[in-house]
Amino acid sequence: MELQLTSLKDARKKFAQLCEQLTEAEKNHVHNSAEESLATTIAAMNQFFDIAKGVDKRHANFVANDITDIGEHGLSILEKLIYQAGENQSLVEQNSLQELSLVIADWVIKHDGHINILEPIVDALAQLANALKEPEELIALADFMGQIADACSDSIKQDIEITNMHRPWRILNINRGIVSTRTHHPDTMRQVFSDLIKALPMDAPGFFKEGMSEMVRLNYPQHVRDIMQEYFDQTDMPQIH
Repeated sequence: MELQLTSLKDARKKFAQLCEQLTEAEKNHVHNSAEESLATTIAAMNQFFDIAKGVDKRHANFVANDITDIGEHGLSILEKLIYQAGENQSLVEQNSLQELSLVIADWVIKHDGHINILEPIVDALAQLANALKEPEELIALADFMGQIADACSDSIKQDIEITNMHRPWRILNINRGIVSTRTHHPDTMRQVFSDLIKALPMDAPGFFKEGMSEMVRLNYPQHVRDIMQEYFDQTDMPQIH
């Protein structure tokens, strides 16, 4: 089962509706004249949709670097819109804009590009994870999160800011671990846990330690506890004093 995401065409229709709501909300707020206007940001986002549509029509003419640049451009505009929605206290629209980041990420992945801006994608994934309950849906989400991790640029994967607990790369992989645990599916859990150890070698021990306490608190099935125990034992290295 694949995660069911909105197509780029449908995303643009949804964006048009959001624009009306955002524009109406903006009328009730005073903004710094130095800030980029909402209308300018909306126009830039529509330009991204035009470019992406053009790519879809003639994919063979674009290389991975082109896709990466276009995707980064779209996500950077979306970040501005998310910020502007927050400034206007348009929280519902803000959440809907975050969802569009998943459509852009999916587009980049399918066109063999790389992801350079991760934060809005991670926020949208967390939002989606909270909404899903069925194991099949969670398995599909864990798989999609893995595709996003694979598509991240080397600069993100290098994970330089290891002391920042809120860095998007860490949150993506930790949340994927949580989603996989919720599936209760052994193969999914093993794949995600192995990926987690590779992606976050310094954070993985803490994840599995916390996971062991959650096994008891949330009364997970025995086979889920056994897998968590297995990976906890792998990463529970004694400290040398």
